[in-house]
Amino acid sequence: MGYSKEQLRRRERLHRFAVRRGRGCGAVVTFAFFTIFLLWMQTTARAGRAYDPAMDAKCVRALSMAQREFFQRRACEYDTSNAKADFIAAELALTVRKRHAPGPCVVMTLGLPRVTRSAGDVGSVEPSVGVDGGLAAKMGSWVTSMVDAGAFECETRTFVDEKAVDALRSTLYKNGFDNVAVEKLWNERKVGKQLDEEFEEARKRSPDAKHVVLINDAQRSRSQFARFRKGLSSGKVSTIIWRREITSKTQRKALVKEMQLVSRFGYSVYIAGAGVDAEGNATPTAYLRVDHGAWDDVFATPNTGIELTIVAVQQDDKFKTLLDGTFGLCPTKATARNKNESFGPSCACDEGNRMGSKSYFNWFWSFLSGRTADDVEGVAELDAMLERNGELWRK
Repeated sequence: MGYSKEQLRRRERLHRFAVRRGRGCGAVVTFAFFTIFLLWMQTTARAGRAYDPAMDAKCVRALSMAQREFFQRRACEYDTSNAKADFIAAELALTVRKRHAPGPCVVMTLGLPRVTRSAGDVGSVEPSVGVDGGLAAKMGSWVTSMVDAGAFECETRTFVDEKAVDALRSTLYKNGFDNVAVEKLWNERKVGKQLDEEFEEARKRSPDAKHVVLINDAQRSRSQFARFRKGLSSGKVSTIIWRREITSKTQRKALVKEMQLVSRFGYSVYIAGAGVDAEGNATPTAYLRVDHGAWDDVFATPNTGIELTIVAVQQDDKFKTLLDGTFGLCPTKATARNKNESFGPSCACDEGNRMGSKSYFNWFWSFLSGRTADDVEGVAELDAMLERNGELWRK
């Protein structure tokens, strides 16, 4: 039985309506799915995967090559014993915190550094009973470096050898530093008194404070961060700075593992550089990114006598913005204070595909991660601040 012309027209109209309705439903479902996907990506990014140049796999190889070449030519700038790169890193971190995130802060330090040059007058410690000339020089150098770094503007908790406790405490009080605590450094072979426990005590006293952890003794146990999981996961430790001297391939592997451990808690990891001019003035130089595949074994060749300074910074911290924008090798900035040299094609990916303003991927990822033009302006502002305080690192 055939259909009349009117019935055919009615069926055609119903078919067209069904097609339009199907397309509309499909568009709504697609839009909803894409919106949910974007929200999920944005939430993930802001939760701990903020925009991070070193995470762009396309450019890690170029960055590694540039850093390897730079380090081979200027390895002496990465020997902490020459220019106190750890204290300069602390000074940078605390200066950025004071300018961009003012508020309560705690500086925790472990051990005393080796002494390679005069400690100066501010922190001079006279030898006494139980304190020989070598230990007194270490304490004097430590006090002077802490003063220069501005560490005593924060609450300070220091852990040193039992022989140094009384003399160091007396020296600090004598120089007017009252918001300090000096205690005996725990024995790492024992279960109690580990870094996590001390951090918990400090957090109870200052629950809103941001912490900077400075480990001056390069011989501290390489399992120390395995005992610092509460601190690493707390979001309260903005920066960790520690020294390492590599005398064997086993120690190099241990260093890589401890950097990987810290990185898993949302930290970007660098090797700090610092140089000394003919007049003895120390300033920061290029920082080498060593997480997310940027590590190279040349940085830790055994028995070179180089004592490295490792710096771990929370990914959403302004200090990281400063390091990536001003002190990193890629991208190279003409106004950088690190005396960088142009690496030509080896860093081209940073200019175009990763950090350049014409990169659509960069725009898309910036949208997802919440990275805005304010971050770029923040780097420029930090640069201007550093230039205005050009004498800040004069030791």
